[in-house]
Order: sequence, then C-alpha cells, then structure tokens
Amino acid sequence: MSFFVPFLLAMIVTMATLPLLGRFAARWRIVDLPGVRKMHSAPIPRIGGLGMAIGVLAAAVLVMPLDSKDLYFLAAAGALTFFGALDDRYDLDYRLKLIGQLLAAGIVVFGGDVQIHFLSLDDRIELPEWISAPLTLLFLVGITNAVNLADGLDGLAGGTTFLCLCALALLAGHNGLPHSAALALAFAGAVLGFLRYNTFPASIFMGDAGSQLLGFAVAVLSLRATQGAGSAISAATPVLLLALPILDTLSVMVQRLSEGRSPFSADKNHIHHKLLGFGFDHHEAVMLIYAIQAALLLLAYGMRYESDMVILSVVTMLFAVSIAALQLAARRGWTFRTQRKITVSHSLIARVVARATQPQYLPRWTYLAVAAAVGAYAILVTVETAELSGDVKLLLIALLAVTVLLLMILRAKPLNVVEKAALYVTAAVLVYLDAAILHEQSPLAVFNWIAIVTAAAGTLLRLSLSRDRRFQLTPLDLIVLFVALIVPSLPDTVGLPHGGALGIVKLVILFYAIEVLVSRVEMRVVWLRIGVATVLTGLIIRPLL
Repeated sequence: MSFFVPFLLAMIVTMATLPLLGRFAARWRIVDLPGVRKMHSAPIPRIGGLGMAIGVLAAAVLVMPLDSKDLYFLAAAGALTFFGALDDRYDLDYRLKLIGQLLAAGIVVFGGDVQIHFLSLDDRIELPEWISAPLTLLFLVGITNAVNLADGLDGLAGGTTFLCLCALALLAGHNGLPHSAALALAFAGAVLGFLRYNTFPASIFMGDAGSQLLGFAVAVLSLRATQGAGSAISAATPVLLLALPILDTLSVMVQRLSEGRSPFSADKNHIHHKLLGFGFDHHEAVMLIYAIQAALLLLAYGMRYESDMVILSVVTMLFAVSIAALQLAARRGWTFRTQRKITVSHSLIARVVARATQPQYLPRWTYLAVAAAVGAYAILVTVETAELSGDVKLLLIALLAVTVLLLMILRAKPLNVVEKAALYVTAAVLVYLDAAILHEQSPLAVFNWIAIVTAAAGTLLRLSLSRDRRFQLTPLDLIVLFVALIVPSLPDTVGLPHGGALGIVKLVILFYAIEVLVSRVEMRVVWLRIGVATVLTGLIIRPLL
C-alpha cells in the first residue's frame, strides 16, 4: 500500500472542501462568535471538523482497502463528528456530549476490537474483559475530551495531533499494521489541509466536531498500534505521546475542583492561557507547545520498547516538573518579555547601521541577494544537466508553456496561483536534478552550496527586517520542517536515500526564498516571469548542446 496516496488525497479534499463549507457556515449558524474568553473579534466558521471528516472518508473509501475493524472505526468517528457538529450548532449540554463520546467508544470497543488487552510490567500481562473494556472506554473518552479542551489557540490542537498522528503512523508501520498506518496518515493529511486555514490568524475553526474527532482518532489509533497480540511496543507509549493534553486536562480539572467549581466549567487556566499570561504572543505560545510535543514524540519513539512502569514513571516526573515550573514562574511573576528602556546612540556606527536598515537600503540589498543566489543556483544546475528523462522533459515543457502563455497574457499583472505553483515545481525539479546529476566531488558543488547558503542568509535577514509582515515564519512551517527533516531520520523508519536530507534542506530554503521573492516582486513581476522561462528553456535545450 502506498501510504503517501491517502495522506495526499485527504489533504487535497480537505483543502478543497473547507472553503465551500465556509460559505454555508453562517446560514447553518455554525460559527464561533466573539466573547470574553475568545481571541477573535469577528464570527469565524466552525466547520473544520466536517471538512477533515470528508477528507478522511474520501481517502478511506477511494484508495484504502478496509476491513471490518476499519469500518467500525469510521462509523464511530462519523457518529462522534455528528454529535460534535450538533454541539457546534446548538451548544449541547455536556451530558449529551458524553453520550455521543460513549457511543463512539462503545462501537470500536465492542465492535472493532479496540481494547487495552495487555499491560507490560516485568512480563506482558493480559487483562480480563471486565477490566479491559471499562479501562478502554475511560481512555478513549478521556483523550477525546483532553484534545477538545486543549483547542484554545489557532493551530494548537491541529498541530499537536498532527505530530501525534505522524508518530502513530511510524509505530503502526513498524509493527506491521498497514491499515492503521494508512488511516493515521489520512487523518494527518486532513489535519495538514485544515491547518492551511487555521494558522494564526485563523479563518476557519475546527469546532467540537473537529477536536473530538481528532482526539478520538489519536486515542483509537494509538491502541491499534500498540495492543496487537504480537506487538512488542509498550502499552504506555500512547500515554507518553499524549502527555501534554493529559497534563493540561488533569491540572485544570484538579484546580477547578479545589476551587469548588465543576470540572467542566470554563476558565483560562489551560497551559496555553498561562503561556500567554507569561508574555508569549500567539505564535510563540503555539510554537513552544509544538516544540514540547515534538520532544514527546521523539521520547515516546525512543522508549517504545520500555516497560509500562518505566514509561509511566517518566510521565509522572514530567508532570511534576512541569507543574512545579509553572507554579514557580507564576509566584515569582516571571515574564517572557521585560520592558527595557530604549537608549538612542549617536555614534557613527549606530548612524550607519540605522541608515543601512532603512527600507531603501539593506532590505533591498537582501532581496537582490536572494534573487541573485536563486538565479545562480538555477544556472549551476542547468550547466551541469547533460541529460533528462522523458517524464522530466515533458514536465519542463509543460511548465515552460504555462509560464510563456501567462507572460503573454498577464505581463505586469501580479502572479496568480498557477504561476506560483509552477515556481515551486520548478524549484523541486532543480533540486531533483541537483541530487541526481551534480556529484559532491564536482567543482560546481562548492558554488552550488555557496548559492544555497547565500539564499538562506538573505531570506532570514529579509524576514527579520520585514515590517509589513506579508510573509513570516509560522508554527505550521515548523511542523512541516520537523516532519520532513527529523521523522524520516529516526532509526527503523522508512529513511531517506543518500543525500535525501540535504536535498530536503535545499528545497526548503528555495521554497522560503521564492516566498520572499514573490511577496516583494511588485513591479518586477515581468522579470521574474522572464527569469523562470529562461531557466526552463535552458534546462530543456542544455542536453541538446
């Protein structure tokens, strides 16, 4: 089974479906209105969960072989999504929400054979049914609600569950469970498609339908990945992987009960609220939580064969350290940012630096440096390309035809989405040809890396000097970088071919450099179009010379 296909299909379907659903959100009254506890000031559609459910369903039905356990899982997920959508529309009582969660959990426990059958202490212990079934129901409902409660900032719940789903796909694949791995990647693709609209500032929320769906999916797939009869993976691995939402939920509920309030009452005591209170802005709080979740992913993968007692001891220690650190920071009034008195220097060096960083100087130079570096990289690869395969040649001809046609039609008009896509595909082709043709021993390889490093430095400097914020690093970018560079490098995973990691690094740098060029192209759009057409023409005719 090609795991990439369900991932890609779910992502594309979700991205295409969400704008259509967003048009009907106001009519269906599935919108999130501003409020005291809300971060937004205008109504935002809460249809992300429906879009992700449609994306996963399309991938499952069209490209995945499904067995009876998969069908029970999809039916349970559909039932939970239905109750979540009703909650988004009518704001259901928590008892009705609990009924929907128990219904979904009961479907997979008693129909889909998703249960905590084994625990790993000194030996692998099989649990009796009267313990296994209630324990599994408690776990599924608990994780579903934990992810639901953690959905407080744009991209937060989606990003953390995306990382969890990637880890579960690795565990399931390594454990010989292709159906579970494919389902995990289908959900991951749907989440990535949703995050396109949910990264701060979000234009679409996932709603309870989405947060409950993702929490339930992560809980079910974690049990499927670890509870097989022949599985050597510790049963406590999901607890470590999901330690962050578990810690958040338990700490908030304990605090509410200690204050004499209902554990289901609303407040601002979640971890993300505390980070905001410490002075982190929205992006920084989400990025920090992503980094913690990524560390938990690596830790859970590294400890997957340890006993349950060892893993639970590590989780307990992490809980204790985290709670102590948060309480100590709150008592001492620690803040991430402190107001510093700004002093103005009148020295010659200070005046030169201030003048150089004005928009007409250093930012323009960095832009030109990025353009020159990307152009030099394209020329170097073109010069070294002595032959092309038939499919690559056809792709280049198609890209050239599209670029020339749009150049003739649009001329100085802004780049459209087709041209931007052609730019990214051209960059991917250049990196592919670089890896396939330009050997490390070649004299041009040194100049190749000089061009890439220059493009990276210019891009970072250009972004740091940007004042209009038309393009900036987002938490979604960090997730993509982590999954692309770190996950394939883990031991016993699919791995990358020789030079693959460096190729990904080059491609990521080029993508960001292109984003900088596109965001600042303005009146030079004609020259950008001509430059792309020239590179494509050179790649096509170079093997003929």
